[in-house]
Amino acid sequence: MYRVLVVDDSAFMRQLIKSILEQTGMFSVMVAQTPLIALDRVRKFKFDVITIDYEMPYMNGVELIKKIKEISDSKILMISAYTYPGAHTTFEALSAGAFDYILKPSTQEEIKEFESELIKKVTAACKEYRIPQITKAVTDDIKDFKMSVEDNLIERAKAAKVVGIGISTGGPPVLEKMFKDLKKDFSIPVLVVQHMPPNFTKPFAERLASITSKCIKEAEDWEEIKPGCIYIAKGGYHLAVEGKAGKLYTRVLDLEKIKSHKPSAEILFSSIAEACGKDAIGIVMTGMGSDGSDGILEMRKKGAITIAQSEKTCVVFGMPKAAIEKGAIEFVMSPHEIVGLLNML
Repeated sequence: MYRVLVVDDSAFMRQLIKSILEQTGMFSVMVAQTPLIALDRVRKFKFDVITIDYEMPYMNGVELIKKIKEISDSKILMISAYTYPGAHTTFEALSAGAFDYILKPSTQEEIKEFESELIKKVTAACKEYRIPQITKAVTDDIKDFKMSVEDNLIERAKAAKVVGIGISTGGPPVLEKMFKDLKKDFSIPVLVVQHMPPNFTKPFAERLASITSKCIKEAEDWEEIKPGCIYIAKGGYHLAVEGKAGKLYTRVLDLEKIKSHKPSAEILFSSIAEACGKDAIGIVMTGMGSDGSDGILEMRKKGAITIAQSEKTCVVFGMPKAAIEKGAIEFVMSPHEIVGLLNML
């Protein structure tokens, strides 16, 4: 049985999270109403997962995460407010060491969704979560980075009109690092589907732009795709690429969820396959589930370069694994190797 610590100054939230997890029969749950009590619990007991609210007495959630990380290797799930300021604090929590976040419910309908997401994410933290490391190729039939540089990969990559990225759990810190390391004069536009709710994608884009000093923005409908710009899919909408009169444009589409996601990487990759054919790069990265596997397979069938993040560098290997198993991936690389390739273009 997995052990979970719930840290929240709200008695209602403590009991809600405790009851949701305990009814699965998989978790033994302890609670703490203040950060000071939480630190005492962490010193005395070992927990697989710790859920933390942001607004608490004595210290906020980000400060508590940093202190816990000094004394424990427990995985931390942030309980976030569904607000613009809540988004900014969530990204701080992810940078401080939280592996993921979940939105705090405010209605009865949201409680049902919260229950499903909580069980899924805490279970994933216990069973699938890993501390990212550097790895080589996953299988013999997929070329590793050194091999790929020796063939015509660079020439193929230079012809790319866009780079598409699908990413989920563990994504924000990885994207921060990758875009920060991307060379200043990198000219190929990048489109990103990062699974996030509506109020989070704009502050996420603003944070990335501030940290990297690059052109990074939340995508708008019918926006001409410009060289060197990075477009983040808008939460609650799908992001697609459409060609018109020799130019490429972003499309922001209000369609049904795909594989429980909106935005979904399936739409992005499929549209890139249609609009750009072989002249594109598709990258599927850390995340739970299989989003993007069908779309990136379409890209590979059109001759585009398709890359999956390597297993040991993923927080959760679900999305890359699904794409690899479907035969959609040509290369497996670490984020460092992906940036290395892009910086050669």
